[in-house]
Amino acid sequence: MGSLEEEHTCQVCRDLFSRAHPLPCGHSFCPACVRETWSQSRGSRAERFLCPQCQEEDVVVACDCCPAEGDGGPASAAVKTCLRCEVSLCQEHLQPHLVCPAYSTHLLVEPLGDLSRRRCSDHQEVFRYYCADDQEYVCTDCMLEGSHKQHRVKRLRKVEEDYRGMLQMLLQKAEDKVQLGEKILQEHQNFTHTIEDSSTADEYQVERLGVALQAQVEELVVALREVTKHEREQAIERLKEESGRVRGDLKLTESIQRYLGSLLEERDPFLLIWAFQSDDSKLVADLSSPVFSPKLPSLDKKRVLENVENKYHEFISETLRCLVELKRDLLSSPLTLDPNSAHPLLKISDDLKSAVRVKTRLSLSAHPDRFDHWSQVVTIQSFSSGTHYWELEAEGFWDIAVTYHSVPRKGKDGTAFGCNEVSWSLTQQHDKKLTAWHNRKKKRLSAQMSGNRVAVSLDYAAGSITFSEVGPSSTLIPLHNFSTTFVQPVCLGFGLYKPELNSRVSIVKKM
Repeated sequence: MGSLEEEHTCQVCRDLFSRAHPLPCGHSFCPACVRETWSQSRGSRAERFLCPQCQEEDVVVACDCCPAEGDGGPASAAVKTCLRCEVSLCQEHLQPHLVCPAYSTHLLVEPLGDLSRRRCSDHQEVFRYYCADDQEYVCTDCMLEGSHKQHRVKRLRKVEEDYRGMLQMLLQKAEDKVQLGEKILQEHQNFTHTIEDSSTADEYQVERLGVALQAQVEELVVALREVTKHEREQAIERLKEESGRVRGDLKLTESIQRYLGSLLEERDPFLLIWAFQSDDSKLVADLSSPVFSPKLPSLDKKRVLENVENKYHEFISETLRCLVELKRDLLSSPLTLDPNSAHPLLKISDDLKSAVRVKTRLSLSAHPDRFDHWSQVVTIQSFSSGTHYWELEAEGFWDIAVTYHSVPRKGKDGTAFGCNEVSWSLTQQHDKKLTAWHNRKKKRLSAQMSGNRVAVSLDYAAGSITFSEVGPSSTLIPLHNFSTTFVQPVCLGFGLYKPELNSRVSIVKKM
């Protein structure tokens, strides 16, 4: 049992393995360690597989054709062993096996100090064949007289060629899988950068919303303070004015009081009578008039509440506008134009964000994705899920479309946006009239744009496409809606016509 356990113990990792399948040198290792050692040997100085245990033992095989040590110097190290000749050869003595046709069928292997592992124990003949049924190496006698004579037996070189062909196919499959994995990994890494960039933009938008809302709250608080302060100041002003009138009446009455008191103290009857008769009517009138007695003013709470309510509604409206802007910014997916798809009459900007219709064809290389008849271009990005929102600035004679990325691009028929089953477009003609197109069906719209900013909303799962005009305060004015069922990824497409109208389109950067 101890010997069996030792035979099934890997000499590298010291783990037990189920099936002992020794290497040609006789040492046994678990398949995982053999595979790792084989992988590490690729590109190493040895440039071939070395048994880990043999490598530790570092056995040098002497050339059998060189003089023995003591008979003319030390023997050279062997570089190959010939299994037909059953000798190990140095570089010099190996040359006949490499150049002479007579040795072309001899099987050369790495230097072997002990051929017993390559020799049949029953017939003492070197293995030159392989039994596929028993998965064993066999000699000529085994094949002719032994238990393998009815089995599928092949020459070692044929088995080697077959296995090399299988390994070549597996290697190609592995390389293809590695390339696919690297491509998927690169796409995920690129998408990671996209998410990070989007996250940074989203954080900026949320931060901007927070600043805007904070400013709105501060403005609301200031406005409410101003309203109450204004009402309070008006009440105080009315109190001051009415108090002044009361003080004036009081001062006049006090003056009459003093005058009457001084007349009563007068002892000259003639002077008293004269004074009283000369001012009696006015005196009586002044005393008969009532004292000005205004009602105590009260704060006009109704007006205060009305003003507060108006300010509150303004605050809510502005808050909703900020939230709508944030929603659009968060739904806005990055877009860039694909220069390889652009018609030669379209000039694409360096940042791939705008296109202009030119009069003279540009010198562009041929490309299978390029539109060759209609002056159109599509975006690099395509979408097969989610909800998205974009804003564009368009002038002149333009066509804005949501289209399958597989839209036909060569020739005239069926390649214009809206003139096939795979695109839905909104067109503004030279007379500013709007038209919706799909599958060659045209629908004239009664609406007419007052500005040049267009919004495109896409809900892929719902199959909804909405074109709108971005009006004042970023309000959306619906222009047309398409309802469909998407079965392929979609992208945005733009067509520009009439260069004399300065036809152009730009993707608005949402920041």
